[in-house]
Amino acid sequence: MRTVFDIEREVAIPQGASYIISYPYLIDYFASKPSLSAGDLVAGAHMAYGWMPTILDLYPNQSGVSLDAGAELLTKAKQNGFLDDSEISALASLVNNSFVGASKLLHFVTPDNFAIWDSRVYFFLHAQRPYASRVNSATNYREYLKTLSDLRRDSRFPGFHTSINRKIGYRVSTLRALELVMFLGGSVKRADNAF
Repeated sequence: MRTVFDIEREVAIPQGASYIISYPYLIDYFASKPSLSAGDLVAGAHMAYGWMPTILDLYPNQSGVSLDAGAELLTKAKQNGFLDDSEISALASLVNNSFVGASKLLHFVTPDNFAIWDSRVYFFLHAQRPYASRVNSATNYREYLKTLSDLRRDSRFPGFHTSINRKIGYRVSTLRALELVMFLGGSVKRADNAF
């Protein structure tokens, strides 16, 4: 299997794409906030779903996690750089019952500690069809974060990160650099046609 280091030279980053243009603004929204409110959670969830073809649904009544409790989880993630699997699952249950949406929201809040996770990244890593049960998994998300942590320690990473920052036109976190190459290299169409 080819790695991010193998394909980085081939990856063209579409600088005119809205998700590339909007990214630093979304990160900046949360950067100066030491703690987050229910309003920040709602705004952030809408920002995350602005990048997705799915309409956002918030489930504070069905999930058992209130907007205020979700905001407390985001504040904890921002301040500590960590949530356990049950906390990430709780946040996902509030935000569309989706680890994808929760991962984007967590990434916007703390880009150095949480990476964006979606079906294209899953396919890049596993070369398997990205069924919802595979993508909506705390275990798989945690393994992904560990994989990214390992990749950051690779001797090739500094050059890789510098190249991605140059291609994108601004500095991104180490996690974003890795995820972006996986996203661009892990087409869901290829996943659907591979089986």
